[in-house]
Amino acid sequence: MNMKRTHIISLLLAIWLLSMVTILFGVNKFIDNKKIELRSEIRDNLEALFEGESSGGVFVGNDDGWFFSDFSYNPVRHYKKATKPSKPDTKSIAIMDSKIANQMIDEWKQNYGDISLLYDLNWGDEYPNQNDEGWNIIRIYGGGTDEEYIHTNVIFPYKVGLKKTEWGNYYTVEQAVNEAFEFYTTNPKSGYANRFRQGSSNTLWSKIYDCENEFYNVAETQKNGYTMGKPIYIPKGKSYDEAQRVMPYENGWMHNGYYRVYIAATQEKVYGIKLKEWAVTENRNKLLLWWLCGSTVFFLIFIIPLSIKQITYNKKKSETLYQRLTRLCNPSQFMDSANYDKEKVEKANSIYKTLKDTNPDDKEALDLLQRRASEELGICLINTDQLTELKETVNPKNFMNPYNAEKVALANDLYSILTREGLTYNELTEVQEKAKQL
Repeated sequence: MNMKRTHIISLLLAIWLLSMVTILFGVNKFIDNKKIELRSEIRDNLEALFEGESSGGVFVGNDDGWFFSDFSYNPVRHYKKATKPSKPDTKSIAIMDSKIANQMIDEWKQNYGDISLLYDLNWGDEYPNQNDEGWNIIRIYGGGTDEEYIHTNVIFPYKVGLKKTEWGNYYTVEQAVNEAFEFYTTNPKSGYANRFRQGSSNTLWSKIYDCENEFYNVAETQKNGYTMGKPIYIPKGKSYDEAQRVMPYENGWMHNGYYRVYIAATQEKVYGIKLKEWAVTENRNKLLLWWLCGSTVFFLIFIIPLSIKQITYNKKKSETLYQRLTRLCNPSQFMDSANYDKEKVEKANSIYKTLKDTNPDDKEALDLLQRRASEELGICLINTDQLTELKETVNPKNFMNPYNAEKVALANDLYSILTREGLTYNELTEVQEKAKQL
C-alpha cells in the first residue's frame, strides 16, 4: 500500500505539472481563437453598417460612402472677388507637344472660359470654416483592410464663378452656393444624392463605435499616402508639395447657365480596427489564474492527504522499538470517551511507567515490555503497510529475472520469516535490516 501511495503521489504530481503546461497552451490557444472570432465579429458588424454604400465603380472615390451634412444654408459672408486665371500661353509648349498644349487650353475653357466674375469664399488656413462656407458634406466610407477600414473627409464649396449671360446675371454667390447643395443632396446626377442621409454624421459614428467588443474597437490611425490633387490653398511657409499632402484639393464643380460652384475635398482621415492589447492581457491572465489555481487546488485535495499519510507512515517506519512502545502503550490511547476501558488504562499505565524507567537501548527489557503490550493490551507493533512493503521487497520472484541464486536464497529465508504466524517486531526489524543486502 505504501509503494502504491508513493506511486500515486508521484503520478498526481506528474499529471499536475502536465496540466499546467496544457493549461498554458490551452488558454493561449483559446485567446488566439477568441481574437480571430471577435475580429471577425467587429468586421461583420461594420460591413453591415456600410452595406449599399458603393457607387458601383471599379475604384473607390469621393462618390463612395454615406453622406451627411452637419450644417447647410449658412450665410456665405466675407467672400471676395478673385482674379480670373488668364488663358495659358501654350505657344512654347505646343512646339514640343501640341497635345499637352491643347489639353491645357481645354481645361481652362471648361473651368473659366464662360466665367465673368470669380469669387473666393473665405476659408483661411483652417478647414472647414463654418462662418463662411455655407454648407459641407461629410463623407464616410467603409472598406479595405482592417487597419484602414473607415475613410472620411469633408466636401465643400470654395469658389464661385458667375457666368456671362445675354440678359445679365442676377445670381448672387449665396444663391449659387445654396443651389449647389440642393444639387448634390437631391439630384441623382450628383453621385451623392442616392446615399445622402438626413441628420448628423454623429449618428453613424455612434453606431460605428457601438461595434466595439471585448478585444477590438475603432480608432483613428495614420493613413498611408494622400490624395495627390491640386491644393486649393497654399499656406505661407509651405511648399506646393507640402500643401498637397495636407490641404484640401480641387474636386470638380457644379454648374448651370448662370454660375459654376467649385468644390473641394479635404484629405481623408482613416480609422482602423484596433486590438485592445490591455484587454487581451487581462483576459489571458484572468483565465490562467483561474485555471492554474483551480487545477492546483483540485490536485492538492488528493495530494495533501496522501502526503500526510506517507509522512506519518515514514515516521512510524523509522521508529525504534522504544519509540513505538511509547506511542502505542500511552494510556491516552484507551481513554476515548466513547470506548473508555478502565482495565486497559491501568495495564497501559503500568507498562508506560516501566517503559519510562527503561533504558531505550535495553533490548531484553524492551522485548519483555513488547510481549506484555501484546498479551495485556492486544497491541500489534507490526504495521500492516510496513509488512506489506517489506514482503514486496524480499519476494524471491524479484530476483529471478535476471536470475541471482544468492539473492533468491536470502530472499527465500526472509520471505518465509515474514509469512509465518507469530511474527514479532524484532524479527520484522531484523528482516528489514537484512533486506538491505538484496
